[in-house]
This record gives sequence, C-alpha cells and structure tokens, in this order.
Amino acid sequence: MFKLRSKFVLLFSVIIILSSIIMVSIINYSTRTGYKEFAHKNDITYSNRLVPYIKAYYEMNNSWEGIESIIQIPRGRMGDMMDGRGRAPTPPIMITDQHGKIVLNTLNIDIKRVSKEQLKLGVNINIENKVIGYIFSGSMLVEKLTLEEEYFLGRITNIIIIVTLFILIISIIISYLFSYKLTKPISKLSSASKKIGSGDYTTRVDVNGNDEISMLGVAFNNMAKSIEDSDSWRKQIIADSAHELRTPTTLIQGHLEMIIDGVYKPDKKHIESIYNETKVLTKLIQELQELSSAESGSMKLNIEKLDINKLIKNTSETFKAGDSQEVALKTEINKNIPLIDGDWQKLKQVVTNVLANAYRHTPIGGEIKISSHLKNREVSIIIEDNGCGIAKDELEKIFERFYRTDRSRNRNKGGSGLGLAISREIIRLHRGSIYAESEIDKGTKIVIKLPVT
Repeated sequence: MFKLRSKFVLLFSVIIILSSIIMVSIINYSTRTGYKEFAHKNDITYSNRLVPYIKAYYEMNNSWEGIESIIQIPRGRMGDMMDGRGRAPTPPIMITDQHGKIVLNTLNIDIKRVSKEQLKLGVNINIENKVIGYIFSGSMLVEKLTLEEEYFLGRITNIIIIVTLFILIISIIISYLFSYKLTKPISKLSSASKKIGSGDYTTRVDVNGNDEISMLGVAFNNMAKSIEDSDSWRKQIIADSAHELRTPTTLIQGHLEMIIDGVYKPDKKHIESIYNETKVLTKLIQELQELSSAESGSMKLNIEKLDINKLIKNTSETFKAGDSQEVALKTEINKNIPLIDGDWQKLKQVVTNVLANAYRHTPIGGEIKISSHLKNREVSIIIEDNGCGIAKDELEKIFERFYRTDRSRNRNKGGSGLGLAISREIIRLHRGSIYAESEIDKGTKIVIKLPVT
C-alpha cells in the first residue's frame, strides 16, 4: 500500500511540476510581451512629442545639418522632456530623411540606412502634408530591451519562480497528506481481506462518509457477513446432516449387533426393522441430493404448459384418498387461471410438501383449505390450516434445512426438515416465491406465487 501512496504522490508531483513550469513560462512570456508593448507605445508617444521641435528646427534651417543639437535644446523649449541639466532624456532616438538616410542616431544601432519597410515603423515628420523625415525612439526600429529593462524583467521572473517553488512545495505536502488519507482505508481493506483469507470471517472495517471508498467498505462488510453466514450455515449443515444420519445408522448398527450377538434372531420382524431404517436413510440422502441440486441450479426442470387447477385437484385427491380423513380438506378453484410454464412433478412435490406439513400441524377435526388465485400476472396457490400456528420469529426459518418448529418431534412425526427447503428452491427455479403467514393457535397460511408467461 505504501507503493500505491508513493505512486499517488509521484503522480501529483509530476502534474504540479509540469503545471508550474507551464504557468511560469506563460506568466514570463505574458510579462515580457506586455512590457514590450507598453515600452513600444511609450516610445511612439515620446516620438510624437518630439516631432514639433524637430519640425521647427527643419523649418528654421531648411536642412538636417546640425540636427544633433536638438538634444541640447534648453529646458524651457523642450518642457518636461528635458532633464535637470537641460538635456533631452532617454530613450535615445534616430532621425532619418524621407529616403531613409540617417541624420541623427543615438540608438546605439550600427546601421547606415533605414529600408522602406523599416520606415513604416517610424513616426512621420510632415511639413505641409509632405513627409520630410522619420523619427524612431527606443524599441520602435529594433525590439531590443535596455540592460535596465532586462534587469527589471529578470527580477520579476525570479520573484515568479520563488513564489512558484513555494506553492510547489506546499502542493506536494498537501498531495502527500491527501494520498495518505485516500489510501488509508484501502490499506485497512487490504488488511481485513488478508484476515478473511486466513479464516477470520468476523473481520469488519470502519466506514466513515458516503464516498466511493466508503461504499467499497460497506460492500466489503456485506461480503464478509455473507461469508460468515455461509460458513456458519455450512457448519450447521454438516452438524445437522450428521445428526439426521446418525439415528438410522445407529439403529441399523444396533439391530445387526444384536443379531450377531444372538440376542435377536435374523427373522422377518428384525430384518424388516433394519430395512425400514435403510429406507429412511435412503430418503434422507435423496432429499439432501435434491436440495443440493436445486440450490446449485443444476436441477433439471421439465417445463411444459400446465393447469394449476388440475394440479391442485390431483394433489388434493391423493390426500383425500389416504389416511387423512380426520382433517377436512377443501378446495377453491378460480376458473380464470391461465396455463403457466412449469414442471408438473416438481410443483406437485411442492404442494404435497406443504399439504403434508399442514396435516401434521392440524388437529383432528380441523380444516385445511387450498385455493388458486390470479392477480397482476401472477398465479397464487394458497394453503391454509387452522392448526397450532407458528411464532413470528420462526416464520422465515421454516424454509431452512432440517428446521422443525417443534423440536420434540422425531423424523417419523415431524418429517426430515428438508421438505420446505426443497420447495423454496423449486419455486425459485420457477422464478416464483413462497412465504408463510401465521398466528399462534389460529393457523398458518403458505402462499406460493408463480409468474404467468
């Protein structure tokens, strides 16, 4: 995780450094360009202010001879353009005639003649609308800064660089702190993942905030809880399976030992007893295999168009024909129920499991009702009894493996505890749902919902 933090700091530092270099370059370029534009405009202004005096000199002498004396014009004539000694102040100037011949040059530029293109850069000196010459001041002819100007701009550049370096250092420190804060929860997630990988499924991470990393922490905690629940469920399944298998195998072993020791004779009675226990054991193993197949999604369904009302009648008649006459079974059929896609045998198995549970928990003289309904493109099969009912905290648990609401019941009276678990998985494979509603001493209602396709 330290490497990730270093990568963040390095990335931020590179971005900041590149941004700083670009910023310094832009500011320096803008400053120099702006200063040159300012100096150029100032030179033009200065040249325009000199034109009247140069023009007056030319009109007075009718030639450019002695024009260099213009820089010695007394202060009273040149006004505020003269320094305290009566001399023309900087910047230096260049004056040419109308053809570009240089008549005065204090610009410190080694040039003998100004070209026609260069003359366009100067300020015209006109007499009666006739150009008699041109004047250039400072950087008008050649964009060249003086040493003083270069020194001034250099100081500005140095100040910009110093300020930028200060900002750069502060930014790198802030980026490090930000990277630390960003990677700290990721580091905790990594550490927690290693603990879960080593088998500590109780590990959780603290979640603060509602950003993406916090959402990742919430997802991690949910995953850890799911793994913990799955592990607990796996251990419980192993324990329950071992418990359920132990009883018939113990009985079989006991009977066989008695026969071997001569306590029991190997007659039909004792052999039938052993055989019955093997049937219980076989049924339990088959149900475990069926439940495992359904949960893994490998259970094969023989999907066909089927009539739910017909399935209800067929299953009900099976129970009515059996040894269940002590409990009344009523059916209510909705004739508008459409055909649905489903596996006849599997859905009949579900209804049979639910009815069998209802019979087990309904007292003699009680009543069970099975009905069909249609609502919102869903077909419902509702099985109700007026038995002992189920406590609210046990309603969801009745669909778990090996769960019995009455722990005192044995397998013969209470079933294996796998029927409703298998039923739930079969309904899930049909993209439906199954749930229970119940009140103590009033009865239980199981609702099976299947989609109409």
